[in-house]
Amino acid sequence: MRRFVKSLVIIGAIASLLSLILLTIYDPMDLPIYVTFLTTIFIFFMILLIFIKFEESSVSSKEIALIGILSAITAASRIPFAALPNVQPCTFLIAATGIVFGPLAGVMVGSMTAVVSNMFLGQGPWTVWQMVGWGLVGLIAGLIGERFPNVGVLGLAVLGVVFGIIYNTLLDFSSWIWLYGLDTTKFLLVFSLGLPFGILHSIGNVIFSIVLGPPVLFSFRRFRKRFRVVFTDKTHANENIKEIDINEHTDIVCGK
Repeated sequence: MRRFVKSLVIIGAIASLLSLILLTIYDPMDLPIYVTFLTTIFIFFMILLIFIKFEESSVSSKEIALIGILSAITAASRIPFAALPNVQPCTFLIAATGIVFGPLAGVMVGSMTAVVSNMFLGQGPWTVWQMVGWGLVGLIAGLIGERFPNVGVLGLAVLGVVFGIIYNTLLDFSSWIWLYGLDTTKFLLVFSLGLPFGILHSIGNVIFSIVLGPPVLFSFRRFRKRFRVVFTDKTHANENIKEIDINEHTDIVCGK
C-alpha cells in the first residue's frame, strides 16, 4: 500500500511538471491561466514525497515526538507576531532546530510550521510555498550544523539574514505566479514591493537570534544530549566507555 501511494505521488508530480513544460512549449498563451494550479499541485506532491521519505526513514519515536513539539512551539510563536509585517521568530527557531537536531528535523519542523500556523492565520496557495521556504531553511541550517556543530549566536544571526532573503524571494516569486500569472511586466514590481518585507524579516531574525539565541541554543543542545546514552563494559580490567546516538539506533539500547 505504501509503495502504491508513493507511486501515485511520483506520477502526480511528474504529470504536473510535464503539463507545465508542454504548456510553456506548445501553448504559452494559456500558461498564465493554469500556472498557479499546476505549480501548487507540483509543490504539494513534492512535499508529500518528503513526508513519505520521513516515514520511511529510521526515526525513533523520541525524535518524532521532538519534531511534533518543536513544530507546535514554532507555529504558536508566529501567531502573536501576526500583526507585525514579516517579523516573527519562526525562521530563527527553524534554523536553530536544523543546526542542533539535523536537516531532517529542520525540514519537518519548517514545513509543519506553515501548515499549523496557517490553521489560525488562513490557508491558501501561499501555504505550500511557505512549507517549501521554511523547509529549505531547516534543510540548509541542518547541513550547516552537521558541518559546523558549534554554530553560535553570531553565526545564527548571519544565517538569519541569508534565510530572510531566501524565504522572501521565494514567496515573492510565488506571488508573481499566482497573482500575475508570469506577467513579465510585473516581475520587477512584485520584487521591489516585497523588498522592504524581506529586509524586515532579516532584521527580525537578527534580533531574535541575539535576544533568544543563547537560551534557545543551550536548551536545544541540552535536550539533544538526552538522545545519547553512555554505558560501560566492566568485564575487562580496563573499563570501556562507549557513547552512542539513540537517533541512529532503536528506541531501546541494551548493553552490559
